[in-house]
Amino acid sequence: MRGRSDEFHTTSASIRVRGKIGIALLTCLVAIPAIARAAEFKAVGAPRELKGAPGIYEWHYQAIVGSSPFDKIGLHRVAKGPNPAASSPVMLYLPGTNMNGEVALDDPRYSLPVYLAEHGVDFWALDYRTHFIPPTTDMKDLAELKDWTNEMFASDIAAAASFVKGQVHHGKLFIAGFSRGVEFAYLFAAMNPASVEGLVLYDGFFPPPGRALIPNSTSDYAEDLGGKHLTFDKREKLMQMVIENPAQPAPIPKYKTARENLEHVVYDAGGPFGGHGGLGNPLGGYSDATVLAKVLIAEDRYWPAVQDGESPFTPKLVAALKESKIPVLAFASTNFNAKWPDMVAAAAHSTGDPDPKVVTLKDWGHLDVIAGTKAEHDVFEPTVAFVRQHQM
Repeated sequence: MRGRSDEFHTTSASIRVRGKIGIALLTCLVAIPAIARAAEFKAVGAPRELKGAPGIYEWHYQAIVGSSPFDKIGLHRVAKGPNPAASSPVMLYLPGTNMNGEVALDDPRYSLPVYLAEHGVDFWALDYRTHFIPPTTDMKDLAELKDWTNEMFASDIAAAASFVKGQVHHGKLFIAGFSRGVEFAYLFAAMNPASVEGLVLYDGFFPPPGRALIPNSTSDYAEDLGGKHLTFDKREKLMQMVIENPAQPAPIPKYKTARENLEHVVYDAGGPFGGHGGLGNPLGGYSDATVLAKVLIAEDRYWPAVQDGESPFTPKLVAALKESKIPVLAFASTNFNAKWPDMVAAAAHSTGDPDPKVVTLKDWGHLDVIAGTKAEHDVFEPTVAFVRQHQM
């Protein structure tokens, strides 16, 4: 699922939560064993104190999970440091498509990890294998991505969760996700219900069992964040311009400033985003261009195309999720798609939680949920309250 405007193309920065909305799903998959492959995570450098959030530290870990240079996963821990409290609630966050676990924003007003860390949550975020593909890599050198299935990423997530639990000496974690990361969060919960204290789900759902009929080209192994009209390099340049000086002249003449250029690029993103603030709503005041630029420039270029043609859920996994009774807090934007809030709400009832909390965010775009001007009050604060309520 791609969002497009005449000047801009983005995958789920955005989203690609699940192939194309409403497309037929067929052919049940085989259940995935809930077994975490051993992964030896090692610290990368020393922890750093965030400039915009004194007292909050970020730790970085990596693990090799295969034989190619791309076969790595990472974890970023964000917490009150330098020695996080053992009694803190622990959250593992699964980013959306093309996203990663690095702290893109250190202002707690717009940064979910920083805000949660300031409020006593021990926050961990995952780097998928996609984070370790250099953006200069040619498509012809990405053949191995044809095997980067949802099942493989589910195994990586399980390995990361196992490491986090060992580090913090907790038997259960809060699992959170954004966009496609919501699907992975539900999948982990279905496979490992005893390890999940609660689910916090930012603007996403999961597909019913089956395989989506989206044919993949034999030569295109990966979805490219760069588009036909705005290549990856031009996309990076626009983001950098907005970050450095949003008032400078826009690269596209019909806009006055770089800020205005990006505002319209995000607001007008078409395709599944609808062209009316579905990706983000800076024109309505729900997000700021400079913040969005920092989020978007941090994204990874490639995502395995095979994941858009499959659903990892089986009837057995859906049944296991229903029996889990895991507490749920879910947030749904409205600008993305008219049916979107209902799909988010339907998924939120899938765990058997008798009273799942679903927050509908009227006039919000997709990115506004995790980095918007109103996210601190309407998303981050309720997240802290939910975690505190359900911490064992």
